[in-house]
Amino acid sequence: MDIHLEYLSFNIISPLWEATTMKVTRSLAAKAFQTSLPLCRETFFSATMEDHIVKRYQELIKESSRLPLFDLRKLNSSLPIPSAPNCPVDVLVLGAKNDFIVDAEGLNETAKFYSVLPDCVDAVAHDMMLDVSWEK
Repeated sequence: MDIHLEYLSFNIISPLWEATTMKVTRSLAAKAFQTSLPLCRETFFSATMEDHIVKRYQELIKESSRLPLFDLRKLNSSLPIPSAPNCPVDVLVLGAKNDFIVDAEGLNETAKFYSVLPDCVDAVAHDMMLDVSWEK
């Protein structure tokens, strides 16, 4: 029975996970965020951000990211990453509730890596410092 439930759960979650993963890959690795205003908004900002503001930041991000944002093959070959050695500095692991790139699982994994508790800011997206809802 447990195997059946795990299988059922995997089949329900898998298509959503795959679609999200493909969209993140398309947006970042293929840099589709540079030419698609809706995808740029979804990737980095809150849905309520006005087009002209997204466009302004899209141009700045495009200009600053001429090199690849990340190499998927190199990233994949380095996984899994072992736990961090004793870190001599305090680490703040901060995430955004509406983050399209780093989900809650990623936030929690990062916090666990550094042996700290994560902080998650509500009502903002990935680029929280630029987001229209950052003051909330």
